[in-house]
Amino acid sequence: MKVSLNRLASLAVVLCFSVTAYSRPDEPNAKRKSEKSKDESVQNAKLSKVTTEDDKETRDGEYWFSRGYALHQSDQYVEAIEAFTHSISLRYRQATCMYNVACGYALLNDKDNALFWLERSLAVGFDRPDLLKDDSDLDPLRSDPRFKVILQKVSFTKKSDNPSKDKTVSRLEEAISNFEQLRRESSRDGYEWYRVGSRLLRLRDFDRAATALAQAVEHLGYRGASAMYNLACTYALKGDRALGLEWLEKSINAGFDEVDKLTHDPDIASLRGEARFKNIQELSGLLSLSQFSGHESERSQYSKQRWAPAVQKYESFLRNEPNNGRGWFNLGYALHFSSEHTKAIEAFERAIQFGYRPLTSMYNIACAHAMMNHRDAAFDWLDKAVKAEFDIGGYIHGDEDLNNLRSDPRFKRFQKIADDEHKDKDKSDK
Repeated sequence: MKVSLNRLASLAVVLCFSVTAYSRPDEPNAKRKSEKSKDESVQNAKLSKVTTEDDKETRDGEYWFSRGYALHQSDQYVEAIEAFTHSISLRYRQATCMYNVACGYALLNDKDNALFWLERSLAVGFDRPDLLKDDSDLDPLRSDPRFKVILQKVSFTKKSDNPSKDKTVSRLEEAISNFEQLRRESSRDGYEWYRVGSRLLRLRDFDRAATALAQAVEHLGYRGASAMYNLACTYALKGDRALGLEWLEKSINAGFDEVDKLTHDPDIASLRGEARFKNIQELSGLLSLSQFSGHESERSQYSKQRWAPAVQKYESFLRNEPNNGRGWFNLGYALHFSSEHTKAIEAFERAIQFGYRPLTSMYNIACAHAMMNHRDAAFDWLDKAVKAEFDIGGYIHGDEDLNNLRSDPRFKRFQKIADDEHKDKDKSDK
């Protein structure tokens, strides 16, 4: 039943939080967090230790630069700025450090300091001014007239391989154009609304962002948890804390499962002082299944003793919140791995009733019936999941929960469906 954690949110990546930070002036694209090397992960672990005053005196500029880079990549912008500033004081790669400080302040929504450090970096010779056109870290500045003035002063000497690309509109204009096109077409493509809305959020065009993200939520339904979270960010940045908190709570109940965002994301900083925020943060921690999931194989997770705390926690939660679909889904997951399949089916059915991840719940019910060797019921629920457009391609061949079905001639039909899905995906990727 790998699907339950791996597909916890169909739109797991929130587009408005990409990170750049430059470790070399001639580096066109620094690695994103998901692409970190093993060495970088080890480095980040070391950097999480407390730095003593003695360390500050003995470390050189190169150390502080590397520390700032790693911290920025980990979304710890305040600490990254401090490290880069220390590197500047030691006269190590000052121009690049100043640029990275500007990026950090931009992502912290401090436009005044971001623009100050950006101009400073250019004044002392930062040699990648072309990044001002494309670096997503600077997107929060692009709607500010002062940023446009800086762009007008900069000489962009680097040319792209495609001459026509040099004449394209700005990132903000492009995002607005995409938004207007979706609106003209009365688009029902939830993902496109989500993508454009998230880009507009980064560019601080809040009114259009709110419209686009609301459209994404409408057309994505239960899969729109990330769009809901970005709506919370939009309203928080606009200063509407009530709507920010409302959408933040909706995103948690819809399955948004990035607990660290609630602690570190600067876009919702204005919400953290509200009394309701603490309750939402506690709800996020409680509903996060990852707190119970280790790194073992799927099969080794089956343990009634191991999952007993989860079962107890979600049963207690649902006594007070009986209409919470995510709570029912989580209880079903914990019961499934406790080998309490009959109870798990009841929980997943309740999740479907409340509209929480119905396709995945259907598939999980099929798995539970299969493990109890209820073949007819298992095939019925597999059929329901497929008809509802659940993508079985990544699960049907390797999911051991379905082993009791594999000798049944009816199983071949679902294998063929999975194979056809795989072929269609390969064609679309070419």
